[in-house]
Amino acid sequence: MLGFLTPQVDLELDEGEQVLFYIRRHWILLLQRIIIPLLLSGLTIGIGVYRAVGGLFLASEVGPSGRLIDLSNIFYFALILGLAFLWYRRNEKNAKSKSKARLPLIIDWLVLSLIAVLAVMIYFRYQGGRVFYIDPAYARGLDWVNIGLFAIGLVAFGALVYIAVDWANDFLILTNTRVIYDDQQLLVRHVKQEVLIENIQQVNLSADSYLAYFLGQLTLWRQQLLFRVGLRDQPPPEKVAVAYGKLVIGSLSVRKLIFDWAANPAAMQGRISGELGKLRRAQEPELLRQIIEDQVYGNKPPKKAPPPIHVEERAGPLPWLFATNPEINFEKEEVVWRPYWIFLALAMLRPFAIMLLAGELLLIASRIELIGGGLAFLLWLPIALACLFRIIWVREEHEHDKYILSRDKITDVDKRPFGPESSRSAPLDRIQDVSFDVSFVESILGYGDVFIETGGGGGKFTFKHVPDARNVATTINDYLTDFKKREKERTQKELLSWLREYHAVQQRHGELGDNGKLEQQLLAKLAEYTQKELPAQIEREVARSVPPQVQRQMSTALRRNALRNRLLRRRSQP
Repeated sequence: MLGFLTPQVDLELDEGEQVLFYIRRHWILLLQRIIIPLLLSGLTIGIGVYRAVGGLFLASEVGPSGRLIDLSNIFYFALILGLAFLWYRRNEKNAKSKSKARLPLIIDWLVLSLIAVLAVMIYFRYQGGRVFYIDPAYARGLDWVNIGLFAIGLVAFGALVYIAVDWANDFLILTNTRVIYDDQQLLVRHVKQEVLIENIQQVNLSADSYLAYFLGQLTLWRQQLLFRVGLRDQPPPEKVAVAYGKLVIGSLSVRKLIFDWAANPAAMQGRISGELGKLRRAQEPELLRQIIEDQVYGNKPPKKAPPPIHVEERAGPLPWLFATNPEINFEKEEVVWRPYWIFLALAMLRPFAIMLLAGELLLIASRIELIGGGLAFLLWLPIALACLFRIIWVREEHEHDKYILSRDKITDVDKRPFGPESSRSAPLDRIQDVSFDVSFVESILGYGDVFIETGGGGGKFTFKHVPDARNVATTINDYLTDFKKREKERTQKELLSWLREYHAVQQRHGELGDNGKLEQQLLAKLAEYTQKELPAQIEREVARSVPPQVQRQMSTALRRNALRNRLLRRRSQP
């Protein structure tokens, strides 16, 4: 049925490479994206056809009066109750929430206005009117209103087709050597990310949606039914596989390959894990040889830099309208986000509307001869110049705003229009909390705000109108986790280096030092780096690095320090 929406996978394969398996995004994502243009197209075209055949809205004195209960009024009553319930639940949720919801008054007034309109419609029908009424005498044909409605409907239908084709062109492909994410955005860009199987560290599946589980349950029931009636040769799986989910493929780099809304993600996860296991079994002899060279003969192989996920990007015919966001520097592992351009357009719309409205009012005044045409132009000219300056100002302010995430810090760059550039930075270890907020409009556009709380006087960072706010928050947390890991490793190395240096100094002087002094120094150094017991790997490394006498002294110091801490905690308790 949708054969024209299922193009062949266009991929340049290396010699000996073959495609083993591929998946695309689940149809539920397509349904979610097309629902608004589908409703808009159907509504506008339907209203146009209705008006063309003589349809009227709010026709009075064309029906019986005094009828309160009929099928239409029952439907309107149900809508009123539903809207009232949603309004109540929303306000109850906002009252319990710690964060303030954005645009609450607008949404409240919208819901209450709809309830009031429905109530007026019920009363209007009670008085003998009809909300919808067809009279061929009022057939309008293709007037200017219908032409506008049909135009809007066709544009919405075009957007629907664009979304469907764009959905059909996204693939996650597995070959015998690599995993490829092929994302072709029509007229915008073509992005291809790939990672070699040998560099894959883990393949995680995230699927916490009830809808994904229930759709998977329905698929399992269908497979069981087909197997029982003999229309399926292979027996169905024993457990339910989620219908869709997010696949996160981690490599030796901090950067991850993410494919969300993946259809049949468990199958792809299993196939990738199988190819990874097959490759590692084939490499076991070489790994064993390297271990022998390292441990027995001390010939350590040169350490390779973590290879990032390779990305190829080809811009479409409209790169100025759909710029890459975020911008990723894979060498520095730096991510740069910018505010979405649609919010720039909305900010520029206000001065543009003021300029047009002022021009229209002054033109009407000159037509009715309240003022002359020359005076009207002189009055409109400074308004137009001020509005144009405001438009340029807003554009410059938006153009230079960017949010940067690097391996060790976050940066908020804000350049004033035609002025100096200011920036705020905070180390990653100062980050205390990362959250995000997405309004109703932003959820449709796929954008939101990310809030980063920092300590040490860094204040609060706000990444406004960034794409996929949830993924932005996840990326920041991933970088933070990696930063803490590297800091822990650095601390461990410094501690071990201090112990080795201390022992070397003692050997040069022909003594190991008295126990009390060594114990105090060890305690001071340990208190500098950690307040908890040393990890097991550090203890093992220490055991290999220092002589037995120093080990015993260190163990004694640790036990005394632990006993002292327990006594202090008991005394501090009420």
